[in-house]
Amino acid sequence: MKHTVGKIIQPATLTELFKVPAGYKAEVSTLFASNRQGNNKTVSMYWQHAHDIDHKIYIITEYVLNANDYVQFSDSMVMQSGDSIQVLTEAASLMNVMASFDLRKEPQTVAFDGE
Repeated sequence: MKHTVGKIIQPATLTELFKVPAGYKAEVSTLFASNRQGNNKTVSMYWQHAHDIDHKIYIITEYVLNANDYVQFSDSMVMQSGDSIQVLTEAASLMNVMASFDLRKEPQTVAFDGE
């Protein structure tokens, strides 16, 4: 089943955009962030693996979004049960973020070394 989740991100507050429910996998097709602020502001997004809280895969790190601009990723990645997308924005920012993904009920797969 396909979903899109969108949130207004609280400035300078680590925010979970979504977390893959137990027993499911998510194939993420799009990640999007927009700066609704009149000034340039930064945004970071990362994929947090469920099996290790220190395993953060950064998609963007302190990316400068110009005033009233956006950044979009339209590539595919498969997330496992418990994995999440985390977002952190600069203080005094006004950012919207969203993710589109296909959620599938599937058995757990074999974990690869370091995954």
